[in-house]
Amino acid sequence: MTHRILLATLLAAINLATCAAQDTKPAFQARQAGRAAAEKLDWQIAVAAYSFRQFTFFETVDKVADLGVNLIEGFNFQKISGDIPGKLNPLTMSDDDMEKVRDKLRQSGVTMIALYYGSFPADEAQCRTVFQRSKELGVKYFVSEPKPELLPMLDKLAQEYGMIVGLHGHDKKSSPNTWHPELVVKQCQPFSAAIGAFSDTGHWLRSELEPSEGVEILKDRIVGFELHDLHAFDPSGHDVPLGTGVGKMAKMLETVAKVKQGPVLMSIEYVSNPDNPSQDVKQCLEFLDGQAIRLANSAP
Repeated sequence: MTHRILLATLLAAINLATCAAQDTKPAFQARQAGRAAAEKLDWQIAVAAYSFRQFTFFETVDKVADLGVNLIEGFNFQKISGDIPGKLNPLTMSDDDMEKVRDKLRQSGVTMIALYYGSFPADEAQCRTVFQRSKELGVKYFVSEPKPELLPMLDKLAQEYGMIVGLHGHDKKSSPNTWHPELVVKQCQPFSAAIGAFSDTGHWLRSELEPSEGVEILKDRIVGFELHDLHAFDPSGHDVPLGTGVGKMAKMLETVAKVKQGPVLMSIEYVSNPDNPSQDVKQCLEFLDGQAIRLANSAP
């Protein structure tokens, strides 16, 4: 409980800081009702940088800010900028690169609230460096597929740093421990609320699992989602804007509002149009804002 209170306090501080930096931007102003509704539901809405994987991180930050969004989920193998050849990996970034990333985020009014960090090192000292330096960049959530034997250490570090490790999964072959929500619940069971589920609804759909059913299984272990809707309910499915595919995303979001108490990070990830995804992400954002307004208005 203490961990959740601390996280909620930190998330509120993030909202205040980034909102102040973006207050004058028309796209941000246009989302005022959606942001207020999301806040009432205890949701935060971000864009996953992987949607813009053909661009550098700095270019992606600009594109996310242009959409009126103040939160981003980074990924640790994205090139930082045209002038900085390194990747967005806190373990390997120089102090100078760290400072440049902080400056870029600050100037843009964007917080890197989450970081996809696929596999943590087994060495605790290196893991501690990842946590410490990620926190210095503003990160509160890791999206990851750690080896099960590392979870006790990650739980300890996450509690120490006031962060969350969200277990992520792809398909059954590549993610045998996390592809299904029942497996994620089983992995989370022995650990504190600092270990939770950060599920990808696109991979659920490709595995022929309805997102609302996955939510019902995870319940309070939910910490966030990478949100996708697909054109087909099978492994061939590709991304379409939220609400236009087979994912029954309105039902999924209703279920989240019903079963999950506490913060949820909703990260929009659109992978079908990497060269120019802004319009698709904008359509996803409009759907998510609209659903947040609908659900907040019907909330007690």
